[in-house]
Amino acid sequence: MVAGAGRGGLSWELHRKGHDVVSVDLHPEHFVAKDLTCELADLLQPLTFPDDSFDAVLAVEVVEHLENPWAFLREALRVVKPRGAVVFTSPNVQSAAGRIQYAGTGQLPYFREQSFAGCYHVTPIFSWAVERFCRTAEATLKATTYSRVDWPTSQDIPNYSGGLLRRVKRITPLNELTGEIACFKIEKGGTVTVPIGVHYR
Repeated sequence: MVAGAGRGGLSWELHRKGHDVVSVDLHPEHFVAKDLTCELADLLQPLTFPDDSFDAVLAVEVVEHLENPWAFLREALRVVKPRGAVVFTSPNVQSAAGRIQYAGTGQLPYFREQSFAGCYHVTPIFSWAVERFCRTAEATLKATTYSRVDWPTSQDIPNYSGGLLRRVKRITPLNELTGEIACFKIEKGGTVTVPIGVHYR
C-alpha cells in the first residue's frame, strides 16, 4: 500500500515494476497515475483494510503532515503481514544544519512558518522517537538511512543551487548529520517492552 499517494508517481513506478499496488490519499482527485486508482483515506483515522493485508506500507514525505503520526504507524503495522515492513521518509531534523538552526533560532528546517502555512508540516520526526515507538508496538526498527536533496534555504525550500557547498556535500558521507531526508524501515514483529501510557513503575 502507498499511503499518501499524492499524484501517484511512486504507485506508478511500483506498478511498472510488477507489484500489486493499493494507493490511498486524503485527496484522491489529485491522483493521475495511468491505469491505477486511488482510494480516499484520512490517515488520522483507522484504515478500512483488514489485518495482515499487505506485504508493505510505504509513506513518502507523509508522516510530518500528520498531527498523530504514531496512530497512523500503528494502523500501518496492523494492516501489514507478519514480518512485513512499514517504510516511511521524513525531513531529517537531526542533521548538522538542523541542529545549528535550532540552536540559533529555536526552529527546525522544514518546520518553520513557511512549511507550516504552506504545506502543513506539523510533526518533526526524530529517529530516537521512532525507536521508542517500536518498543510500544510489537515492531522493530530495522534500518534508518539518509538521502540528500540539499539543505533548505531560509524559506524552507530545497536548495538545488550549485557552487562549492554543493560539491562539498556530494563528497560528504551520508549519515544522520549530513542527510537531508531520513528513511525508516519498521518490521512488524517484536516484543512490547514499554506499555502504552506507563507512568512510573
